Amino acid sequence: PSSTLSISRTIQGHWQLAGGHGRYKEADALANMKAHLDAGISTLDTADIYGPSETIIGKFLAQQQKLKQPQQQQPVVCTKFCCFRFLDDINREEVRTRIKSACDKLQVSKLPLVQFFWSNYDIKRYVDVALYLTELKEEGLIQEIGATNFDLKRLQELKKAGVPLVSHQVQLSALDRRPVQSGMTDWCAANDISLIGFGTVSSGILSEKYLGRSEPPTQEERNTASMRMYSTTASRFGDWTLVQELLRTMNEVAIAVRADGRSAAKVTIANIAQRYVLQTPSVAAVLIGVRNQEHIAENIQTHSFVLTDNEIEAIDKVVAKRKGPKGDVWDIERGNV
Repeated sequence: PSSTLSISRTIQGHWQLAGGHGRYKEADALANMKAHLDAGISTLDTADIYGPSETIIGKFLAQQQKLKQPQQQQPVVCTKFCCFRFLDDINREEVRTRIKSACDKLQVSKLPLVQFFWSNYDIKRYVDVALYLTELKEEGLIQEIGATNFDLKRLQELKKAGVPLVSHQVQLSALDRRPVQSGMTDWCAANDISLIGFGTVSSGILSEKYLGRSEPPTQEERNTASMRMYSTTASRFGDWTLVQELLRTMNEVAIAVRADGRSAAKVTIANIAQRYVLQTPSVAAVLIGVRNQEHIAENIQTHSFVLTDNEIEAIDKVVAKRKGPKGDVWDIERGNV
């Protein structure tokens, strides 16, 4: 299905509002959203399981509505419908109640994008529940339906059953190639499903901060939920010397981009890491975790240049030496590998 929804190629990620990333003030969270929007990062990602995240974003959307800006300058919110418990019991009524609750929290009459997650493939009701979401799309409560963290086999099952998927949000970076190695990126490209990649800079591991470091992130540095997650991804990728080889290669590419005038910006390793993902077949956008306004200018730079085939190949060569992560999307996290 071709989507009616337009999103920014960089998306504000608001998992950080769920806890696990330190304390924050709601006013600061709202100011961060506005600063990113003003910079052109106009799509916001949240979930029903991210604590007060939907409610805070709802306040932000309401603030923006009052400004009476043209529609193309209005923020777009993507949320998730996550199913973890009592999977046998989820019925139409529950799905409707939860979707209406998300509308209320986000202060919208229709959810622009609902991304569906199902925790246990052994309980095979994920197709039924996705079809309940499809009914709500037909009714007008949902604009578009996506998925998040499914493997290729189940994504194909959803598609075959008639679920009109337009997107799939997955962990995708130079350190995590599972959507590529499973054939998912090619299948999504052939089936008009856009991938949204998260973890593209792996909580800053793919940046100058770690270039030349003799050791991986320390216990003290693994003090947020995301850094703990991406440190684990890096350790599955290979030993720290391979991560360093990747960082050196990305740094050489960044130097080349700065030297040949492709971008007026001071291009960084993080920009190269994001471009490497954005130039993957079927990838529509990368998601950045928002905790402050420090990286806005840097994140915008990612869209000021394009990597050459030779530069992608140089990164590919290092990535090809990886030991993992093995399997398809979210297999390890589900305990299936």
